[in-house]
Amino acid sequence: MENQGEYIVRLMEAMENLNLEDGDSVSNIASYLYNPDPHISDYLLKLKEYLELTSPSGKQLRDAGDLLEQVATLAFCGLKGINSIKSFRSAGPQYDLLVSGDSFQWLFLQKLLYRDGQQRDILVEAKCTSEKVSDPQFARLCSLMEINLFQTVGVGVFFTLKGATGFPERNGIRQKKLSEARLRQALFHARTGKSIVVLDVSDIFLLDKPASLAKILIRKIRDLEYLSGLPSKEIYGESEVEVDVPKHLEYLLKRFNH
Repeated sequence: MENQGEYIVRLMEAMENLNLEDGDSVSNIASYLYNPDPHISDYLLKLKEYLELTSPSGKQLRDAGDLLEQVATLAFCGLKGINSIKSFRSAGPQYDLLVSGDSFQWLFLQKLLYRDGQQRDILVEAKCTSEKVSDPQFARLCSLMEINLFQTVGVGVFFTLKGATGFPERNGIRQKKLSEARLRQALFHARTGKSIVVLDVSDIFLLDKPASLAKILIRKIRDLEYLSGLPSKEIYGESEVEVDVPKHLEYLLKRFNH
């Protein structure tokens, strides 16, 4: 088994040759950068049981909020290279989760997330509500990243049950306009260069798989530039390639996923 020094040498070599369009390279390295905490599956099971409740009590609702924060914490603890993970009320706002790192692995993750090494902390907000994250709620996270944490935080992550308003639905229909929280996400990214992504339960229930969190963040940040109008999909097959083309090109690319 490789020791830590050998891993770093291998990662440095991969970093020098890495092409971010090379799905296999990114997948292999993402598997190293995200190794799920062994306890996260138990908490995901609890979350699934909560979602099956038809009329949760007030206490169950409060406990579910804590549970979603626990899932987010365990997920980010699975990332290599973190030096600090905090949840606290500052002189102003409450930070659900503030994750930072200074190690080589963390800097490498930032490269995969299209960051340049500056503003490399990640701010996480957990929203365990039956409604989608609204535009005002999205605006609050934008404000925290732009005003309160403008020098240190470059990526924001919403952990949600229902996603956010204006984001593409998982029905395969391409979205052709921007509105509500999705519009604010795009404008904030265009103005500041910072990325805020939204995970819903479909994303969250993948977090017990190796590489999943790293790959989800990469794909969602990439789509923030593309604005494809479709929700980002997670692909785990070694030979699979994400294909999004019109029908007259689709049959030419079928070989990628066989």
